[in-house]
Amino acid sequence: MDQIMNVREIMKKFAVSALGGKKIPHGVSNPVFRKSEDGEYKVCAFVYLYQAQELKDKSVRRPTKWMSMDPKTGIVTEYNCSNLDFSSASAEVMCDLRADDDTAFSTEYKKQTLAIFDLILKKFLITGRFDKELNDAYMYMMLRMVSVGFKPFYKELNLV
Repeated sequence: MDQIMNVREIMKKFAVSALGGKKIPHGVSNPVFRKSEDGEYKVCAFVYLYQAQELKDKSVRRPTKWMSMDPKTGIVTEYNCSNLDFSSASAEVMCDLRADDDTAFSTEYKKQTLAIFDLILKKFLITGRFDKELNDAYMYMMLRMVSVGFKPFYKELNLV
């Protein structure tokens, strides 16, 4: 498999891999880093299903699946939360899709946030060391842009 070199490639790979490629209405989170049980750093994202009415009501069910990618090989593994959960939240939890405030984040802010992710990834692939300080900066910036209901899931998935 090919080494993944940037966040855009990762997001694309997660998007096509989610739910085995099935065309079911779903969303995939922004990627985060996670230290696996074997001590290896992976890039992860969660997957949530939704129905049109849930989007209108701005509340969707909690993530039902999550994916892990080895950044060195690009191999993606998908997990069902009922078998191996990354979160302590109840399976019945609904996630509020509203933002914390009315701040509109610029395209430049989003680019800078993703650039930090790319820097963490590049440093990890070159040196084999994970930069927790840069990860903290990425998480701070990224969490400002995500909905209230998904923030806890990002924090739990980002187990570093």
